[in-house]
Amino acid sequence: MKDQQPLQVTVWMNYPSFYQGDMYRALIASGQVDLEVIYAKTLTADRLQLGWHDDLRGYPYRFINKRAAKLDAMRIARAQRHRIHVINGIWAEPSFAAALVTLALAGSKYALYSEAPDPTVARSAGKRMLQGKVGPALAAKAMGVLPVSSLAADFYRRLGVVEPKIYPFGYFRSRARWTDRSGHFKDESKIEMVFAGQIIERKGLDILLDALGPLFDEYPSLTLSVIGDGDMLPRLRSLVEQRLLTERVTFEGVIPPERIPARLAVADLLVLPSRWDGWGVVVNEALSVGIPAVVSDRCGAADLIENGKNGYVFPSGPSGDADALRAALRSFLSSKWEWSALRARSAEVGDKISVEAVAPYLVDCLRYMMGVLDRRPTAPWLQMDVRAG
Repeated sequence: MKDQQPLQVTVWMNYPSFYQGDMYRALIASGQVDLEVIYAKTLTADRLQLGWHDDLRGYPYRFINKRAAKLDAMRIARAQRHRIHVINGIWAEPSFAAALVTLALAGSKYALYSEAPDPTVARSAGKRMLQGKVGPALAAKAMGVLPVSSLAADFYRRLGVVEPKIYPFGYFRSRARWTDRSGHFKDESKIEMVFAGQIIERKGLDILLDALGPLFDEYPSLTLSVIGDGDMLPRLRSLVEQRLLTERVTFEGVIPPERIPARLAVADLLVLPSRWDGWGVVVNEALSVGIPAVVSDRCGAADLIENGKNGYVFPSGPSGDADALRAALRSFLSSKWEWSALRARSAEVGDKISVEAVAPYLVDCLRYMMGVLDRRPTAPWLQMDVRAG
């Protein structure tokens, strides 16, 4: 390594989140990063509904001036043009697009970090123009990209980003979040599956309920616990009542993010059947406490799943696929003698996706992009031959 001086890094993120806060604190604790975080806005209502809170402890940050967001972003970019910038997306925040243009014109060093755009969301004419014209130009000038999942890596390839500039990435949590399991006890008389997240169409809880119908008859001890809230909750509660499943399906409401890992630790399986999910950090949380997961192939966090080893990935069409999900769930239910191995492998992968394991990889990625590290780093979870490529 040619240079061990701390990297001067400015991260641009749309809003604060508990798991990103974990990463920032890990970067600072490493002593290898002089960090500042720029936020476009405070937490959105849908995140607050899930019990999130602005996690702003332990790292320097500022919010862009809402009254002149683009001008303020351009001013910050000019003032910090000699730093390394990691920017969340190209056009999700107009102020970030303004900052990107400013940095590109100044010849500054920057990397892009984002999920793939949700294909179910209509884009304005302005965003379509940015995606088709400006996006490829800004991506081409980046030192590299940190795609949140292989879905995002494919998106950047379509923008013309060459393979050597793509560094697999995702969302991650601190190992310290996983240790406290007090107040939660495993009911050995039940097989418990858990869904945790927004109860909205995109997350596919309705697909899961359809998939479980016949399985409830086949496995009398099978139960489903639903954690979260959202606009589909009243309809799905009514559906459960109509199907006479109130003894098998429990709606637990919102649980604060810091308590989710401990809650998952006493379940048998996490299920995330999303029609689309840029990542799905609840999968990290399940693996971190040794709980396997079944996820759709439209979830970014499917990159962490090895079929039959720490969970299952099922194919999801545009409207979801209850039959394919049911087949994956049946594979799990019919192989109980393998559950201990599934849990062990889940915990092994979970250890590789903590921020404590991933922060050094991120630092090495930035150093390699800058030409001060000779050997290209490998993502910790990919060293274990999990599904992502």
